[in-house]
Amino acid sequence: MNKKIIFTLALVASLSACTDDYKDWAEPQSIPQPSTITFGDGSVAGVGTVNLNNLAEGQTTVQVVSITAPTATDASYQPSYLLNIGGNHYNLDNEGRMNASDLQAYLAANFGRNPNYTRTIDATVEMWVGNGTTMVKRATSGVFQINAIAQAPVIEEAYYVTGNINGWDNTDTTYELTNNGGDVYANPVFTCNIPAEVVSGDLEFKLTPKSGVGGDWSKCLTASDTEGRFDTDNAGGNFVVKNVPGAKFYTLSFDMLDQTYTVTTLSFDPFVYFIGATDGWSKPEQKLASQGEGLYTGYLYIADPNGWGIAFKFQKIPGDWDSQLNVDSMTGGLSGEVFDNGNGDRNFVVGSEGVYYVELDLANNTLKATLVNTMGIIGDFNGWGGDVVMTWNPADYCYEVTNAPVTANGWKFRINSDWGINLGSNDTVEPSTILNDLVGNGKNIGVAGSTIKLYPTRRDSDNIYCTVE
Repeated sequence: MNKKIIFTLALVASLSACTDDYKDWAEPQSIPQPSTITFGDGSVAGVGTVNLNNLAEGQTTVQVVSITAPTATDASYQPSYLLNIGGNHYNLDNEGRMNASDLQAYLAANFGRNPNYTRTIDATVEMWVGNGTTMVKRATSGVFQINAIAQAPVIEEAYYVTGNINGWDNTDTTYELTNNGGDVYANPVFTCNIPAEVVSGDLEFKLTPKSGVGGDWSKCLTASDTEGRFDTDNAGGNFVVKNVPGAKFYTLSFDMLDQTYTVTTLSFDPFVYFIGATDGWSKPEQKLASQGEGLYTGYLYIADPNGWGIAFKFQKIPGDWDSQLNVDSMTGGLSGEVFDNGNGDRNFVVGSEGVYYVELDLANNTLKATLVNTMGIIGDFNGWGGDVVMTWNPADYCYEVTNAPVTANGWKFRINSDWGINLGSNDTVEPSTILNDLVGNGKNIGVAGSTIKLYPTRRDSDNIYCTVE
């Protein structure tokens, strides 16, 4: 929550008002700022990069600007300062210091907490003077920039389950949690599916980071006293997952940035894999994800690069033809734009190449496919009216666009210019900065940029995700 500073104002007509006119804080700077910026008859200046990961023990404030104070008109009036960033006001002391927690909260809400990037923020300083009962604004500075790096915990590239399923052997890397590759701070959610058949009774474990494999228990992630949160440095107790009769998998999901976790019990396989002419009938990489109760959904690129027909099947186990799902499996029927090819090999077919939104219901044995005629972006940046249409890139299995100046105020993806099928962030708040897990009817996304790529097919990730630059 942004902290607002409220003053009792007595407007004095003789004081000239200053215009708080500054650039969009999310835009990159194209003109180098001067070393000092006007501030009435004083000045302000930047102080270099503020790295919140380098705070000393007990340090609660950080200097974000150097202030040469304007001249006060009455010596009995004491000056105070406000920092304005993104339309939010924060207290500054006379040395240009603000609360480190306020800066961290602003960075996290607007940019995320990736410590690998320096964020540039447009800012102004206001000088207020008062005599204990009345406050008036004396001056507003020109725009200057704060360069800051958010604070974040150390996140390693992999973690491993060490517990009663492997004899508490932390050299064992059988059960690995990963974020599907890429920047761990942009994609901080690590997951693993534990087959219920390897669990006897309750599942009890810790998480060993990659650097601790081989006997070092000091870095383990453990259960916190607060439900749904975890402790680092082996400080808490063991995670315990109660046995669920009939379960097929226990899905562990750890958000290494927020330091929270969830455990989901699956009575169906977590994924069903697509195989067909698109990949030469040899690479079951695209997949549909379980939504519970036997329903699987997702986006599939269905094509015919070799002239074999636009045909496909599914496999419950990738590469295992004994686990295939074909036309005969769908006793509940086919709908939308998917058909029985009718030539005896029991393949599914569609009428044209393209990306399809697919709903596979194994509880009722039905299959529905909806052709994605357009994948669009809509949001606050265009008044939630009309769609910026993306282009499908078949080489990279992604939709992309370079002219959608989305803002942190919120936006989403939707297909065929209709809200019936849309994608947002799998988050509890909005606008959200989580890009690595997009779900149907999710929260509005709150990351600014103009070059956007959407990867909907789960070919190289267990999640649907996007990138924004």
